[in-house]
Amino acid sequence: MAPRSASVHAIVGPESLLAEEALEAILKGAIGADRESGLQVFRGEETTWSRLVDNVGMGSLFAERRAVVVRNADALKGDGEEVTAYLEDPTPGVTLVLLAAKPDKRTRVWKCLLEKAMVTPADPPKGRALRGFVEDRLRQRKLRLSEAGAFELISRVGQDLRRLMGEIDKLEAFAAGGSKATLSAEDVAAVMGRGMAQPLYKLADAFAARRGLLAWELMSGLLEEGEAAQRILATLHRSLRQVRGAKALQQRRASREEVIKRLQLLPFKAGDVLQAASRWSEPDLARALRALGQADRRMKTGLAAEVALGAAVVEACGARPEAARGESGSRPWPRAGR
Repeated sequence: MAPRSASVHAIVGPESLLAEEALEAILKGAIGADRESGLQVFRGEETTWSRLVDNVGMGSLFAERRAVVVRNADALKGDGEEVTAYLEDPTPGVTLVLLAAKPDKRTRVWKCLLEKAMVTPADPPKGRALRGFVEDRLRQRKLRLSEAGAFELISRVGQDLRRLMGEIDKLEAFAAGGSKATLSAEDVAAVMGRGMAQPLYKLADAFAARRGLLAWELMSGLLEEGEAAQRILATLHRSLRQVRGAKALQQRRASREEVIKRLQLLPFKAGDVLQAASRWSEPDLARALRALGQADRRMKTGLAAEVALGAAVVEACGARPEAARGESGSRPWPRAGR
């Protein structure tokens, strides 16, 4: 395989925060702080491959080193035949950076670029990669969250990295103004604007353990605090998927470490998920998933979220009111037709 060109970079993927961080690192190495005379920026939809190659093929009278950045490079016009030759002999002192959220990898020009340029992926991180991103940013801020707190943060924000960084900013300010060395899941929930609502992970735990009344009470409280119904539904779905996965791995006699890796669990959650798996049969899980699907359809056709989700929790957990009274409190068991 031919060596990749250190002068041509492709940042590929839709996650803008990662793309901008990668771009800054490349520019810092290529031209340092000299951005006024050494940096030129184009928009892909406003130029062509031919014009771009003509531009990077020229030296500069004003800067010893320069960088050319093309945003939305997947919109560049033309067939890009000129790029192949440029990659074989790039202009000394010029760094070309192409940012493309979703380039057409079937075209000859992008096939060539992805083979010969220095490629940096900018895809939204998932699972372990997302946790690693969060842990890294928390270490940079010297901000300590409990494992449950980190789980709560990721559960509420998901893969939206810009919002995630905004929430970490708020948590950092909260920690600076308090006396806690480590922020709990309840702290995270409060800082993120849910008042005294219970964290989402508690709902997931109660549902996985088939504690129907407790799950319903937590779900109702989250809705009252303003939590989005679809986020609650997604939490219940994820809980069932983890239980089903744990059950399958148990049958294979998988190790705890494999369960953590395959299900992308935080280590402290593994025991709870494995224990919950013993409470469900495959028919139980199938019925529960159908109940959640019906709740989704009912909400989309106008049924109140508390009624639709409450009915789903009752159906999924399969508990009778009299069997659940001892779980918590004395609130009435929900009725689907209420």
